[in-house]
Amino acid sequence: MAARRKSQARPRGPSWRERFAVFAARLRQVLRWTLTLSLWIGFLAALALVGQRVWLKLDAPVASIAVDGANRFVSAAEVRAKIAPLVGQSIWEADLEHMRERLLENRWLTRVDLSRQWPGQVRVELATHRPLARWGEDALMSRTGEVFRPTRVPVDLDLPALAGPPDSQWSVWERYSSLQPVLAQAGLDLVGVELSSRGALLLRLASGAEIRAGRQSLEVRLQRLLDVYPDTLAGRMQEVRSIDLRYSNGFAVAWREPPGKQEQE
Repeated sequence: MAARRKSQARPRGPSWRERFAVFAARLRQVLRWTLTLSLWIGFLAALALVGQRVWLKLDAPVASIAVDGANRFVSAAEVRAKIAPLVGQSIWEADLEHMRERLLENRWLTRVDLSRQWPGQVRVELATHRPLARWGEDALMSRTGEVFRPTRVPVDLDLPALAGPPDSQWSVWERYSSLQPVLAQAGLDLVGVELSSRGALLLRLASGAEIRAGRQSLEVRLQRLLDVYPDTLAGRMQEVRSIDLRYSNGFAVAWREPPGKQEQE
């Protein structure tokens, strides 16, 4: 007799109640995430709106330019005129670096710093060369030994006139600073020193006379002149064109021609 097959029960699927419960749980989760996202979007939008209004308050136009470090060589009015296009621009968008480069076109300036001062001011800090002497035909020597060529020099700038080969400015200045007080004691006003490429010195006096000192034994030669100066040339330097010290036992004096003789010629 054939054995009876065991019946296999089919698995029971979820009821509609269970399906609805799962659907409701998922819906609540979606709604919760949607609400959270909406709140964040609203918060960010409000923050952006507040930030925009704060930025509009902070973003004031440039109304004034303050200048520190101006002097007789670079005036505050000159600086303001050079960077006048900044006025009216947004203080945060103004191109300060470009204006700094414009100011540095003035070769008197060694340093320029520009900064923003909220709400509407740009501050300019300057540093300029401090001239020590004239150098050559159109240059100046600064107190740091730098030779520079400004486009404009005050007409009343009273400086000694020095000249010499490249990179000899300190050597020439030392000659001037050592000789000037020595000659001043004798009543001679030294206003210039020139060093030739061969090392020969030429001294220029305020009277217009020149002293050719040569390359060697400067102190000995100059002392020879100073020993006899009070009895020979004192009070007559306006008549002297040049004095040549390049002799072993004395010096030669070249006199200016009297005005009457020049007119006759």
